Amino acid sequence: MNLIQDKWYILFYTLLAFLITTFSYSLSPAAVNTYPANGWQTSTPEEQGMQSQVLANMIEEIKMKGYNIDSISIIRNGYMVLDAYFYPFSKGQRHIIRSCTKSIMSILIGIAIDRGYIKSVDQPIVELLPHNIIDSLGDNKRSITLEHLLIMASGLDCRDSHHYNWKGLFEMRRSGDWGQHVLNLPMVGPPGSRFEYCNGLSYLLSVIINTTTKMKTREFAEKNLFTPLGISEIDWEKSPQGIDVGYGRMWLKPHDMAKIGWLYLNKGRWGKKQLVSSSWVEKSTRGHIEAKPALQYGYQWWVDDDGNYSAIGYSGQYIMVAPEMNMVVVFTGGLPGGKTSLPLELTKKYIFPAVVSSESLPANTREAERLDQLVKSVSTSFSDGFVWFSREEGIAKDGIFRRAKSPKFRFEYPVGSKKLSTTSKWQIMRMKTPYEANFEASVIAIPDKLKLEDFGPKYYMEYLQGIGSDVEVIANKEITLNCGSRAYRTDIKWTYYDYIKLTSLVVSSYRDKKCVYLVINTGRNPEKIVSIVESLTFE
Repeated sequence: MNLIQDKWYILFYTLLAFLITTFSYSLSPAAVNTYPANGWQTSTPEEQGMQSQVLANMIEEIKMKGYNIDSISIIRNGYMVLDAYFYPFSKGQRHIIRSCTKSIMSILIGIAIDRGYIKSVDQPIVELLPHNIIDSLGDNKRSITLEHLLIMASGLDCRDSHHYNWKGLFEMRRSGDWGQHVLNLPMVGPPGSRFEYCNGLSYLLSVIINTTTKMKTREFAEKNLFTPLGISEIDWEKSPQGIDVGYGRMWLKPHDMAKIGWLYLNKGRWGKKQLVSSSWVEKSTRGHIEAKPALQYGYQWWVDDDGNYSAIGYSGQYIMVAPEMNMVVVFTGGLPGGKTSLPLELTKKYIFPAVVSSESLPANTREAERLDQLVKSVSTSFSDGFVWFSREEGIAKDGIFRRAKSPKFRFEYPVGSKKLSTTSKWQIMRMKTPYEANFEASVIAIPDKLKLEDFGPKYYMEYLQGIGSDVEVIANKEITLNCGSRAYRTDIKWTYYDYIKLTSLVVSSYRDKKCVYLVINTGRNPEKIVSIVESLTFE
């Protein structure tokens, strides 16, 4: 081989090595970002540089310690590497996301600025809400800007965080106009001087969207965010003034929560469309103010020192974005207040350490199968910690409650409902639906000489008057149960804790010298869940 041939061989193999390296990199996990146009694509953890064993250990701890977690979804490089649901919550159900809603409101504000509806975050709220006549409008209140609302530093005396037992939130909800109530609050300091978590400020963001865009917040969100992301199943409560509740009260599927995180991880881009500007994503996920004890706060996003940021909701709702790992982690749950940070602790203990490479790892068949079996196990495990289980009084499972003791009866309830503690000695069970309506079954001796038709309007109404106010019977009619038994349905409106407006639906029937009655207590859409009490059947 001559010198010229040697040079050509060297050039050829150098070029070939470059092409192989480039091609291999293009297929490496970190270089691929997919979008779930028709649902998330799945992958093993090892294919995305993660260890199945570590994730399996996490699921095992949750199962062994009985943590009240409903779901965990992990997206890395655009692939779903873990999708776990804990009985009775199941795949495809919507879950309340609580204050994760605030981060979605931040996205909507960014889109409104991008579209020119709002000039900038430096606009004073008196300009954004020109039709509101605001009490005590001094220099401090005039200087409150949109950014001050976004970073929870308005200087208003909100007092509606857990530090105050949400006193201010309850007062706002009791008021005749929620937005006006927040605007009329006194000032306790200059805007921007200190962080003070305030649900009312996030509600004002929704008012501002309504005012500036001339569209309902949900309508604006569906047009500019939800529909482009392929999110179609949303439930979002409104205030009495018809404003979508900007601080919470939204239900989404965990997979759709992950889309919100994936949109932001990709700097506001979804496929070929830029839904919100990358500059807004960068600005809103940067720490703007210290938020004790350990985090910083951006524009309705929580930010840590490692560049990760999260949407966080009470009871364990999380959308965590880890840009350096190209990963989004979603948790939902029903954790008690003191355990709200558990998902973050599990993420730091298991999920982040599971990421060991930006390249694919060798397959680990044994641990991948172990993880798969654990995920299947927790989706079907029946635990009396979360559903009602009493061999004497009855068992609630898979949407049906059956009482074994006489009088025997059954009724149906929404799958995903969870056990609550009973509040009276005559209740034999009590649960909460995924949409936070409480329902209960009780059995008592038939009250002396009380006609069945009078049970709801007299006996139960008197009970409600003892724990609430403004009690009013709005309907009382005879119905026939599916088994042919005679019953009455009574609808009662009342107020709990001076601000919670509830409707109680009561179905009562006499059987074997006992009065059996089912009750639903709900603050929203009672017609959607009346089937629970009307499904009562004696066996």
